[in-house]
Amino acid sequence: MIRQDYFLRIIEEFTAAVALFLEKKEDDRDAGMRDLYRQYVGDYELLRNMTVRELVAFSLEQWKPEERIRRLGMLAELLYVEGGYKVNPLRAMLLDKALLLYEYVDAHSDTYSIDRKMKMQKLADAVTAIEAKKS
Repeated sequence: MIRQDYFLRIIEEFTAAVALFLEKKEDDRDAGMRDLYRQYVGDYELLRNMTVRELVAFSLEQWKPEERIRRLGMLAELLYVEGGYKVNPLRAMLLDKALLLYEYVDAHSDTYSIDRKMKMQKLADAVTAIEAKKS
């Protein structure tokens, strides 16, 4: 129980850190994003450049079972936030990866989240719009 409370505090801290990150100037965002990755999920370059399948495999190998889905959710959130301020084609890749991770988390989580469902819908709409512009 103490371990679960500790991890819930980490999630609350993560949410507050993301909110502060969003208030930063654009020039500071990349360094801030790297810090958020390092503090909450791991190496920025490694995780950001993995496929969703590789991320799931990484999570199975590296993270404790009771933390795995929540950390994948944090990673999806970081990809979502970063995709929000990057430009195409990087934006499309980040948003698509965030959507796929959110879908994985949604399917494997024992907690229903309206916020997650709304983000998934926003991401699906954004990915569809990006694909439509390509055509």
